[in-house]
Amino acid sequence: MLGGLEGYHHIVLAVSGGADSLGMMVIVADWARGLGATAPRFSVATVDHGLRPEAADEAAFVAGLAARFGMEHAVLRWNGDKPAAGLQEAARNARYGLLKDHCDTVGAYGVMLAHHAEDQAETVLMRLCAGSGLSGLAGMVPDTEGNGLRLWRPFLKLSGGRLRATAEAASLTPIEDPSNRNSRFTRVRLRQAGAMLQAEGLDAKRLSKLADRMGRADRALDVMAGRADATYRLPSETGAAWAPGLFDEPDECVVRVILRAIGEMAKPKVLELSSLEAVVEALSDARKSGQSLRRTVGGMIVSLNTNGVLAIRSEGPRGPALHIG
Repeated sequence: MLGGLEGYHHIVLAVSGGADSLGMMVIVADWARGLGATAPRFSVATVDHGLRPEAADEAAFVAGLAARFGMEHAVLRWNGDKPAAGLQEAARNARYGLLKDHCDTVGAYGVMLAHHAEDQAETVLMRLCAGSGLSGLAGMVPDTEGNGLRLWRPFLKLSGGRLRATAEAASLTPIEDPSNRNSRFTRVRLRQAGAMLQAEGLDAKRLSKLADRMGRADRALDVMAGRADATYRLPSETGAAWAPGLFDEPDECVVRVILRAIGEMAKPKVLELSSLEAVVEALSDARKSGQSLRRTVGGMIVSLNTNGVLAIRSEGPRGPALHIG
């Protein structure tokens, strides 16, 4: 589960005090103890979002437990005004920003998170509800890097119950965050619907398997799109262009080729996948009928001439967009 981490100098554990993160801390401490001097240095960070008065005491509780396991501890505080809408997303973004800054400060290579199988299932359901494509339905991955922060999620195949049992076996009493029962949040509502979904066979194990299969298909399509991009790419001084043969590839490859090109030329913002899919469908129809077409997608001009050559260039000074979900 933790194999492959031996070569890293310093890893931060994100520990809230809940059962999942306490179980993670126990597992990591035991693993490091077994490795001895060759183990990475592990320290603990607790994010205080400033949303509940109990948070400061909870962070102090985690600090005491970290000391028990011989790990340094830091409290990362989210200061400033909090949004009335989109609070969970804002808190998540703030949390990762604080963790990145902390890693930079202490010289840690990345952060380990205690996300488990049920978290993965909820993530897949949330993304399904939001209309995500294959990349989104692949769920969370065990090892990823983005915005300068390396994240490890080694427990995605382990149930939350196992992590809780691990914490309790070490005589640790988890903190119960009341926000985990607040039906104001989408993730909580999906969790509350879990019993009904499980009765129909849609349990965490099957949703995890779905994520694995979507991830496998997603990686395969990325390879296909990369080959198509390399095969049909034409020289262009103003952006990117492709020979007509690109439209002999499946539409999904064309979507990914265009998305990749936008990523190369654009500042990363959000582009709705459905918008890009609609443009590719229109391009494909125009190509079949020998017509030209021009569309704007996220600040980028996508054009097709009557010879079937596809081109993309920036619309202007406004920052174009990139689909990241």
